[in-house]
Amino acid sequence: MQYKYIPRKAIVFKIIYLCCTVAVGLFMVYQLVANLVQCFRVGVKFDDILVLITVLFSLLFEGSIAGFIIRSFKEPTLLMKNLVFKWDGTPYIVGIVSVSLSAVAALALTVVMFLSAYFFNWLGLPFNVEQMIFGILLMIFVNLAFTAAYFFTFRHESGSIAII
Repeated sequence: MQYKYIPRKAIVFKIIYLCCTVAVGLFMVYQLVANLVQCFRVGVKFDDILVLITVLFSLLFEGSIAGFIIRSFKEPTLLMKNLVFKWDGTPYIVGIVSVSLSAVAALALTVVMFLSAYFFNWLGLPFNVEQMIFGILLMIFVNLAFTAAYFFTFRHESGSIAII
């Protein structure tokens, strides 16, 4: 078995990203179970089925990201490289700016949905729908934030294609 050197910075980045991804995935599992329990208690409506399907697909998507991160511990992958770096290793400014701005926008929307779901009900939607939207926005924010953080963390190693 040949030993491959993986920079410590890459391992720490992957562990933190994996922990955040698993935390969001566990929140999605909680939502799925809570919605299933609610459906068994009061009966299933069409809206509940849509929420369940959406949460299930979100959970599967988050699980695939977690699996991809776990796989990257064994072999380097191109998880986020093509969004922030060009093929020659130079920074892709449009990608960095768009991902960073999208992460900030997703954070703002996530905070608004959290406040609406748990405190103020600004949108007037049922709690489980607002909670589902909050979970999806949280998932989007975490992935965009780590994509933006990827550039700032690995900007000096941009010539290497096997960072993460």
